Amino acid sequence: MLNRKAGLTALIGIAVAGLASGCLSSNSGSGPSAGTASGPGKSTIEVMYGLGPDTEPGFKLDVEKWAKDNGITVKFTKAASWDTEIRTRVQGGNAPDVGLFPQPGLMCDLAKQKKLVPFDAATVTTNKETLVPGIVEAGTCADGQVYGLPNEVSVKSVLWTDAPAFKAAGYTAPKTLDELLALTEKIKADGKTPWCIAAESGAATGWPITDWLEDLVLRFAGPENYDKWVKGELKNNSPEIKPAWEYFQKIAFGEGYVRGGTKSIVATNFQTGGNAMFTQPPGCFLFKQATFVANKGGFPDAVIAKLDTETGPLAFPAKTEGDNPVLIGGDIAAAFNNDANTLKLRNFIASKENGVEQAKNGAFSAHKTSDVSLLPNKTLQTIATEVLYKATAARFDGSDLMPAKVGAGTFWTEPVKWLSGQQDLDTTLNNIDDSFPKTGS
Repeated sequence: MLNRKAGLTALIGIAVAGLASGCLSSNSGSGPSAGTASGPGKSTIEVMYGLGPDTEPGFKLDVEKWAKDNGITVKFTKAASWDTEIRTRVQGGNAPDVGLFPQPGLMCDLAKQKKLVPFDAATVTTNKETLVPGIVEAGTCADGQVYGLPNEVSVKSVLWTDAPAFKAAGYTAPKTLDELLALTEKIKADGKTPWCIAAESGAATGWPITDWLEDLVLRFAGPENYDKWVKGELKNNSPEIKPAWEYFQKIAFGEGYVRGGTKSIVATNFQTGGNAMFTQPPGCFLFKQATFVANKGGFPDAVIAKLDTETGPLAFPAKTEGDNPVLIGGDIAAAFNNDANTLKLRNFIASKENGVEQAKNGAFSAHKTSDVSLLPNKTLQTIATEVLYKATAARFDGSDLMPAKVGAGTFWTEPVKWLSGQQDLDTTLNNIDDSFPKTGS
């Protein structure tokens, strides 16, 4: 899937953060009540989203088929800037019926303002039977209720290789983080460059590094401490979290480990930064990026055309073999009212029955029972079965869960200064920690 973070900026994120405690709190009113649906059901239901061009067509086809079968008309509204537009709509008393949130943190902010309707317990139980472990928790807010469940997800815990070159060099998939470091050193010892790492994204430069750190925190600290970390309850310089940064430091600052050197990371484009793998001789042998990179605009067109033979995706390894936490992104469905048909549509979007047409365009269902043969190539099918559906725990992108001034602010900008040689690791971690909103503020 395409990555929407590329269209964000830290300034937008910081400005939007202020709306939560300002505009919305002055217009909270009495929100929709939980419990059973009310009324006979609207004939037209509006669903609002910020889906990219790879996901939107399939989503509309899936929903339109459901709507036809249920005698309902669905109005599709695409937001160019999801955060800003959904807040404006809610503040103005003109919320859509259903919204697809790319950021659970924003969803829970609106839930706290009594603007959303939670899922009933029976629907949560049904979905939890087939969802990847941890998905339900991503849509659970501070009051313990589930307000959102996913339409689809992307998989971030992936290492890409040029399959023929990787095999010809005699390299094998690492099963643990220690083995990944050993592989890195072996590639260097062979006179080759192990890594392509890329973090340039215009005004949003730095966000790709957050995916690295989130995956590593999941592995070093574990899912429960990951949850505390994104809330600011565990600091980056704590003994639980700092080892993740130190591991990344070994790779990013290792002499001869990164193509172009450490300082090149923030100048190399996040979408095309791995394309050097496919040159002759290969410019690098490993590239960490989410599954969207296998779409047009990421890997070279010639590689995408032969994806199954030209690439060899590997699961980002665990700290201990057998453990398999997975980092994901995606869009989670939430309801703004308890109209009967609103809730039916929201529940369908979150169900295992949804996603047939989306899968054909490469979108992953969060339900382990989904038909992976619908995915358009063996590469994505392998990522689904060997990475996503084997997850021992899944967690949503941490920067999307953090307060905006951190997750779309200092968590992007401070690592850029570090990688550019402007400051050391401790300064970087302390600056991020200091930017978290103080409790009660």
